[in-house]
Amino acid sequence: MKIVLLARDVLRSLKYLVPKPLRALLRSQRQAAERRMLVLDRVTDWSVLRRLRPYRSEFGGRRGKYIDRFYIEAFLASCGESIRGNVAEIQSDEYTRMFGQSRVTHSDILDINQGNENRTISIDLTQTASAPGNAFDCIIFTQTLLLIRDYPSALRSLYKMLKPSGVLLVTVPGISPVVRGGLIAGEGADWWRFTARSARHVFSQVFDDSNVSVKTYGNVMTATAFLHGPVQEELTRQELEFNDPDFEVIIGAKATKQVAT
Repeated sequence: MKIVLLARDVLRSLKYLVPKPLRALLRSQRQAAERRMLVLDRVTDWSVLRRLRPYRSEFGGRRGKYIDRFYIEAFLASCGESIRGNVAEIQSDEYTRMFGQSRVTHSDILDINQGNENRTISIDLTQTASAPGNAFDCIIFTQTLLLIRDYPSALRSLYKMLKPSGVLLVTVPGISPVVRGGLIAGEGADWWRFTARSARHVFSQVFDDSNVSVKTYGNVMTATAFLHGPVQEELTRQELEFNDPDFEVIIGAKATKQVAT
């Protein structure tokens, strides 16, 4: 056992001897090769999902695009006009660039993770007193609230950070496997799942109900796929887009900071 652990540590150390751009290139090439393997285990007969363990691990990400990302991006696309001015996004600026386009005048990346070299603001959202006030016209906050134990404090921080009339765009999971492993710089964990009703309730505690709108995405087929690991490429667009409010795979919430009177 000690030999195995030693070998693992040596391999990790050797990895950092490879220049970062080369590591990124090798990683992208490996991911592309893994996704090309979809042709070998593509799900066409759903009877293969009659099993006690998921068909694929890690939400199927090694084979294609995650099911939940289809819904997250659909929600953000529906709110595209709100992604404008000074915009902050959690962990990266991918969605700011994708959906904000020329409407964005300044972009920041929020992260507690000191290892994220792209972050522009290092912040612990549970520490509301230290959060900047009235700084952003829009904050994009996808698939993160579930990882914060004290999420009410995080919501208060996000509210404080918005300018008057600023918009918070949040997605949270409804139907989902548990996410294992150290999250948010190794400090967070998978804490929460939501429904449309509970999401509206918790956001209304901070933003007032009249300033909150909630949308749900998913159906029984995409919920099954998400739990077992089939990916977007294995479903038709019609299957992905069909919405059944009884199967909430993703919940999107748009909350606006009220203008002071």
